[in-house]
Amino acid sequence: MDLQEFTQLTLAVLEDQGTAAYAPTIIADETVQVIQGIPFGLDHRAALQETALRLGLEQSDFFFGVRSGPGEITTGFHTAVDTRFQLISELRQGFVVSDLEDCAWWTLGQGRDQ
Repeated sequence: MDLQEFTQLTLAVLEDQGTAAYAPTIIADETVQVIQGIPFGLDHRAALQETALRLGLEQSDFFFGVRSGPGEITTGFHTAVDTRFQLISELRQGFVVSDLEDCAWWTLGQGRDQ
């Protein structure tokens, strides 16, 4: 699987349930981890990265999806060397996917998570 395929899988979930109900998701190896029970007020982006650290994934390859704003889901593919991102935006007519060069809130693997 590559980032495009993961984003397409995420789109299928979003078309069924919408962006508001989307829970942060990590796929590492063959394991799918949907992060539930996030305390009220804790940013889902922070919960995603904290979970990745707790699972020891900072040097691993994994896919992730997380609600990153109103009507927005960021998907990504993280490796020990690089992280690539895509943004899914919900519009009235459906969803639009765009590539992101950088993701300001992503700190995993950038020395700030040590």
